[in-house]
Amino acid sequence: MSDILSQYKGCSIKDLPTPNFIINEEKFDRNCTAMLNNVETLSQQCGVPIKFRAHVKTHKTVKGTLKQLGHGLPLATRTTRAILVSTLKEAVELLDHQDSGCLDYINDISYSLPCCVPEFIPLLSNLSRRVDNLQVFVDNIEHLENLRKFGRPASGKKWSIFIKVDMGTNRAGLAFDSSDFLNLLKFLSSPGTKEIIEPYGFYAHAGHSYSSATIYDTQNLLIEEIKAVNCAAKVLCSMDPTIDASGLTLSVGATPTSNSLKLDNKSTLVKLITTELIGNLEIHCGNYCMYDLQQVATGCVQDCELSGFVLGTVLSSYPSRGELLSNTGVMSLTRESSSIKGFGNCVDLQQVLGSEEFSRDWYVARISQEHGILKPRRKWEDTSPLKLGTKFAVLPQHVCITMGQFPYYFVANSQGIVTDVWVPFQKW
Repeated sequence: MSDILSQYKGCSIKDLPTPNFIINEEKFDRNCTAMLNNVETLSQQCGVPIKFRAHVKTHKTVKGTLKQLGHGLPLATRTTRAILVSTLKEAVELLDHQDSGCLDYINDISYSLPCCVPEFIPLLSNLSRRVDNLQVFVDNIEHLENLRKFGRPASGKKWSIFIKVDMGTNRAGLAFDSSDFLNLLKFLSSPGTKEIIEPYGFYAHAGHSYSSATIYDTQNLLIEEIKAVNCAAKVLCSMDPTIDASGLTLSVGATPTSNSLKLDNKSTLVKLITTELIGNLEIHCGNYCMYDLQQVATGCVQDCELSGFVLGTVLSSYPSRGELLSNTGVMSLTRESSSIKGFGNCVDLQQVLGSEEFSRDWYVARISQEHGILKPRRKWEDTSPLKLGTKFAVLPQHVCITMGQFPYYFVANSQGIVTDVWVPFQKW
């Protein structure tokens, strides 16, 4: 994308074509720094090391990943070398970049999709040779059977597995008190399996935390996540006394639950970690570097903390029905929603670059393929009209999916000047 950068570097975002996706780099940096520092503060309060694993699926870029790891962030109090990916392409492309640049910033990768089936196991095996630590996810006894049948991966080590614990979202994973979970652990503890596979730990993701309304709700869910993986670890150790509990990783997190670490009062959380955990705690999350309206709806962040937005243009006006037409349709926003009305909030370009709370006179009320219908939150006659040709920012409902609609992202500073272009490793 060097030609795109050479064409637009130094330009104002007001001069960019639409629709496009813009990243405010200063806000991105601030969000990454805050999460790293919050985890470090918790670790110091507990007096035990707490690991952080950055999920890179939101942006899927090299430069964004480096920032999530803490590189180039002068105010970050820690760094990490552990990432979580949602596609094999993310892992392969990041490692390709690392190898080509003679860098060594990633040494620990977890692949979050439980996919230990014949199609993917050879690919995971090859990946195991390229990184010091690779964890694959399992939540089905057949996953273990497939790994055992395949044998050890290309690295020569045993398969290192995260057992996924369902927190009630019913998306993936097993409840730690279910018969399926117990059967999986029994198979894992059998002699033939232990020669091929070893438990790395337990992983939980409270996806339903996105429906929270306050940061105190998300803190309670974080505590539930930790208790769930800790109980799962206790069950495993009771079934197999040869397991060293202190070597197990208890990985928890979603952006809403991880954001609760910013609360001053963490006494219940600290007590849980210091007195009850039998393994090593790890926090994982990914959306936090960008944020979106779904995160605003949880009560954990304000819309002015969002570091990315869709750039759109007003194309037509319909005063008789109190609506405007834009080019921010479903192909640039998706149909995601939350308790915040509409498919995106419209914000003035100058205002969206700042850190004060935004005014939200307009929102994207309806969408079709390329058409976005904007409506005012008040009566038409009480709202300042947007002239045809006006460019504006749309704060998306779900930024992870929204960013997947764009082949590259313009990166701008707080003055709205383009400084870089980031290219994601999209698709599969």
